[in-house]
Amino acid sequence: MTHISAHYNNFQQYWAEHTVDELHRVNTKAQHRHLHLSIGFDSESQQYILSLYEGRNEATCVTSEHLIAQDDLQITAKGFTALDGAIVCEDDTLYLYQWDAIEILTDEPYVMKQCRYFSGWIQYPPEAVLPDELYSQRDLVLHDQGAMVELDVDGVDYTVELTQLVYAHTLYIMKLAIYDLPLSEVGINSKAISYTWTNPEATRIGINLRKVITGWTLMEDDYINSNNLKT
Repeated sequence: MTHISAHYNNFQQYWAEHTVDELHRVNTKAQHRHLHLSIGFDSESQQYILSLYEGRNEATCVTSEHLIAQDDLQITAKGFTALDGAIVCEDDTLYLYQWDAIEILTDEPYVMKQCRYFSGWIQYPPEAVLPDELYSQRDLVLHDQGAMVELDVDGVDYTVELTQLVYAHTLYIMKLAIYDLPLSEVGINSKAISYTWTNPEATRIGINLRKVITGWTLMEDDYINSNNLKT
């Protein structure tokens, strides 16, 4: 059975339209906003509740009152579609063609990828007498469509980003990046001090710069990382 309740994000589309790198840039008639769509199901009313957010980490709620009755969605072999044609989802990619709160060009819909959520941690070795001391943040959560977390240490600015991207319109990757900036200052064209990448289907990714260390594991049934590892 198709799983409709999920989170979808158009970070890849937004990044491609705003990057200064010509190798990756996509030109459009009207650039899309960065949106995040949450779809939940209310069993009592038998309706899907759609909430729309804007910006990194769903900073601003655009609207949370859009409802779709279960009977107004058609389940397909690859996903689902709204009977009015406003939303089509195929192979975990959602195409948003109509929404009253935002302007959408019919031939250039919002293309939103389903988010996969990862559990992770960050470690930072402070300037201390004992060289092996670590400041550690655990039980953090990121999704792989451009979400970010920052290290919460006075006087230290590091932000960790997890995202899927398409390199040169051809190579699909999942990237883990570290910026020496506070989260609020990281933009589409900010330069990471270091990053690593893997295939988009990967379930585990990490990076060790000695100064900053971080690791992330896909949150699925029976997943194990150092946040929940039993010793």
